[in-house]
This record gives sequence, structure tokens and C-alpha cells, in this order.
Amino acid sequence: MTRTYEAGPVGEKTKFFIPGSRPTGKVRRKDREKARKQEQNEYSAQKALARLINANFVAGDLLMGLDYSEAGMERLLAWGRENGLEVDAEDEAVRMDAIWEAASHQLDLALRRVKNRLKKRGVVLKAIYATSDMDGQTGESVRVHHHLVVKDGVQEAFLDAWEKCGLGGVSWTPLWKEQDDRTPIAEYIIRQVRRIPDAKKYRSTRNLERPQPKDRIALSDAELRVPVGGKLLFRQEYKPGRPQYIRYTLPAKGRGSPPVG
Repeated sequence: MTRTYEAGPVGEKTKFFIPGSRPTGKVRRKDREKARKQEQNEYSAQKALARLINANFVAGDLLMGLDYSEAGMERLLAWGRENGLEVDAEDEAVRMDAIWEAASHQLDLALRRVKNRLKKRGVVLKAIYATSDMDGQTGESVRVHHHLVVKDGVQEAFLDAWEKCGLGGVSWTPLWKEQDDRTPIAEYIIRQVRRIPDAKKYRSTRNLERPQPKDRIALSDAELRVPVGGKLLFRQEYKPGRPQYIRYTLPAKGRGSPPVG
């Protein structure tokens, strides 16, 4: 089966194998479930995050960071203690998980404040966000912080809802115009997210466009090709009989309308 995604200016194709014969009639539903499980193995959180960014954010939108000051950390820890979280545990893993949970709660509260501020301006928040407490290069523990991808124009609302509330600092960098594919941003975020059981690596507001796959039965094991007019961004090494993956820019005529709002 070949599965195709189109997200903003970027396309992806994966060819993988489903046990059994070509799906027909009543077995199609069962084979679609097999395909879904195979896709879970082939598509990492990083690829899914990149796809979500590509579909919803454009040059000039923002990669934003929220950090905690000393006072902000004390506030976070106090909330954790009041709510029974083991933020002072001697076991580092237990302590880190508790602080991560408290920080995720503080981020949820801040996002609620941002939404209320933007609502008064007639603006709807669109955001992807993750909580991190790990150095992406070394894997060592660092002070908990948050990464977000948001639309331009929300900076003041975040300053009001975070910095002016005494939690810490707010920083942002515009997404680059010359970077069609936002996979490097997804890599940057996911690299800093520690694996926590039953916790999502990132979350997002519900109003984002979520690219849906298009599936077709592949007639051969031939190497995947970039559509005419597209430009190859990444190709997984081709080995006959093994899953394949390519990512590419879509031909200009094949691109959907850029995300707005």
C-alpha cells in the first residue's frame, strides 16, 4: 500500500506491506486497520508534528518559548505540593514527572488566559505546544519549559498571560520564509521531549487542519518517485521488499491554499 499526505507545501509518501492478499469486499475494513497499525510503526511523532506545522503555519508565524523564573518555579512547586504531586521526591524520575505534570497544568492555565485575551480582539488561538525538561543534545535534565508554534500577532497576549503574571520569560522567532518544510522545527521540539508513560509528546488546539491520508494499493515494489514539478526533501534508503518513505515539496499547482487566521 502507498499512503500519501499533503500538508501545506509538503507531500509525503510511504509504501509499506500488509500481510495477506489484496483487500476486496468485506475484508477492506480489516486491512485498513492493519494499514493504520503499520503506519503507527512507520510514522513517528516527529513526522506527525511536522505535518501539523506544515499544514497550519506559514512564514512569519512563530516558534515561541515559555520559561520559568525563580519566582515562577516556586509558584509551580507550591501548586504541585497543594495538589499532592511529589515535586520534592528524592527519586529524580518521580520528582521530574511531578514537576512536568505541574508545568503542563500551568501551561493549560496560561493558554486559557491567552484565549480569553484574544477573544476580546476577535482572534482565535491556533497553537501546538509541548512541555520539555530535557536537553535535546545531551539528554540531561534541565529546568522545565515549554515550546509552542503559534500564529503571528499573539505575542502581547502571551506576555500578559505569562510574563506579567510572574511565571517567567516569553521569547519567539519567526518561521523562515525560505523553509518550506518545517520538519527541522518538529525535530527540535521532539528532541527535547522526554518519554513519559501515558503522556502525549505534544498537544494542539482543536481548530487546526489535520491532513488525512490517501491510500492506494501499490502494483509493484518500485521505488517511490517525487511528483513532476516537486523537489525531493528526504528519501529513506531504498531497499526492495522493505518500507519506503520520501518527503518532497509539492508542485505549485498541487498546493492547497495557505493556512489563514
